[in-house]
Amino acid sequence: MPIPFQWIGLLATAAIWVVMFALGLMLGREQIVAAMQRRVVLAAAIFAVVVPVPALAVIVVKVFGITGSVAAGIVLMAISPGAPVALRRALEAGGDRAFAPALHLAIVALAVVTVPVTLVILDWIFAKDFSVTPLHIAKQVFFAQLLPLALGAALRASYPALASRIEAPLGRAGNLLLALMAAMVLVDLPPLVRMVGWVPTVAGVGITAASLAVGAACAWRDAAVRPAVAIAAAMRNPGLALVIATLNAAPPAVTAAVIGYALGLGLTVVVYLQWRKRYRAPAGATT
Repeated sequence: MPIPFQWIGLLATAAIWVVMFALGLMLGREQIVAAMQRRVVLAAAIFAVVVPVPALAVIVVKVFGITGSVAAGIVLMAISPGAPVALRRALEAGGDRAFAPALHLAIVALAVVTVPVTLVILDWIFAKDFSVTPLHIAKQVFFAQLLPLALGAALRASYPALASRIEAPLGRAGNLLLALMAAMVLVDLPPLVRMVGWVPTVAGVGITAASLAVGAACAWRDAAVRPAVAIAAAMRNPGLALVIATLNAAPPAVTAAVIGYALGLGLTVVVYLQWRKRYRAPAGATT
């Protein structure tokens, strides 16, 4: 029996809040310093997130003749940056613990401007009437990400010992909630596949793999931040994509396509994280 999307949404909200609050516990002045020290890399990373990834999605749907709800779901995911779990994944990949949070915050904050602008361009390319305002984006990123991050940072500033003590347990709790959410999505996978097929998932795998390479290239020779930039470029925000779909009264198949893309994205990032662990292991063994 399929699990209602509303239940998955509630669990996703709880998981994201716990994850973002736990990440907020590590935020401090060093993040601002790290961003200022790597201004060029920060700008290159934001460029990778905003320009090449949506362009890749447009190329994919045009070259392979993908149309309708499936194309809409793929493109909506590609233009929705700043996934709430992106920062956690960047740290798991070995990203710099000072630069990665600064990069994530910059991407989330700029989404208020970049997403509506991107939609205007896509409206011209696809001759669709996409409608979203900066206020819609601001609400989504504020309540889903910035608010829990700010609360975690405030707790760290006021009670640093407590923040250090609860950061790891909260991180584990967030990962557990995310695993439960993934399990619920897998339960719903057969009806989703029947609705839109495997095309969104395959597109999610391909575009994510290419995005990881683009992000890594934008980090250039700065190996310390390369994993964070790669993850930032590849990770997309399904919640934001669904907000845009809802505001445009998109059919259920668009939601299914967004979830299908997210599944392919998640699988690809898991493979990348495992590769990063193996890549880092020999270096750690020699120190």
